[in-house]
Amino acid sequence: MIKPCFSALVEAPSICARVNAQDRNSYVVEHNEGEVRAQLLGSLRFEAPDQMALPVVGDYVSLKLNDNLAIIEEVLPRRNVFSRRAIDGSHSLQPIAANLDTLFITIAIDRDFNLRRLERYVVAATAFGVPFAIALTKIDLVTSIDSFLEEVRNSMADIAILALSARKGGGLDLLRPFLGPDRTIAFVGSSGVGKSTLINALVGSKILAVNEVREHDRRGQHTTTRRQLLRLPDGTSIIDTPGMREFALADASGGIDATFDDVSTIAVQCRFHDCRHDTEPGCAVRESVDEARIESWRKLQREAAFEARKTDRRAASEERDKWKAIHKANRRRIKEGY
Repeated sequence: MIKPCFSALVEAPSICARVNAQDRNSYVVEHNEGEVRAQLLGSLRFEAPDQMALPVVGDYVSLKLNDNLAIIEEVLPRRNVFSRRAIDGSHSLQPIAANLDTLFITIAIDRDFNLRRLERYVVAATAFGVPFAIALTKIDLVTSIDSFLEEVRNSMADIAILALSARKGGGLDLLRPFLGPDRTIAFVGSSGVGKSTLINALVGSKILAVNEVREHDRRGQHTTTRRQLLRLPDGTSIIDTPGMREFALADASGGIDATFDDVSTIAVQCRFHDCRHDTEPGCAVRESVDEARIESWRKLQREAAFEARKTDRRAASEERDKWKAIHKANRRRIKEGY
């Protein structure tokens, strides 16, 4: 069912719908009367400044129905949208899912466990204002999960951490507080961490294909090829996303500060106010924080600074192009005697 708060934003004869799936040139959307395939309104498709202005799975949209044709007219205001920087090296953002109540950052407890990758996802979720929790999967593959839990808790204080085994049903009850007919949750993470297996366990049937990880390196293989929104038996909306081998940050400065608040809190005790926590004498951070965590902080700070410079260059270029166009138009008017 469509939430009344979003339906109220749409004026008749248009209706409110939600994006359940996105294909190359069309969308599958659901409204209160059923599910239909829809196209974008031409002006929305061709005048959108970037991908962030276009619908993504989880979005509520204004939909116009004409006989057998459904047209998405507008993307309604979002509560939040989880995104990453496009991996083609451009400045553009790539939206992943919108209007989330909880984003489960999913990481498997096996040889592919990577705390630094986890920090990257946490920084992004924090930066975009998306409520999140951490799902540690495949706990049945290890004899003890205590060391993994301790490692994550040391870096992610005050964040909900769920230890799960989809194959054996372990810990699935821990997800219940996050579910409900008015809730939308999503799972993100690398290929092979068990996102689709978890969703199958929650749904109670194998509606999503799953692949085994490669034995020689424990890396996952892509099974989910598109983002899609599904319904659990209790009415929860759940979004499955393709595995991401690369996750480029965007607009992450605030997320870094919040995620590494231990670094920023201790930094006030450093001898120099602009201490970079590298080789400066009297650095309180180096004396108190694990070096691997400091190095992760440095790396993310460098990446955020690079993205900010890239965005600034884009803004400056757009401003120059705008004034070039204005001056060109003025010269044409003078030449033509206006």
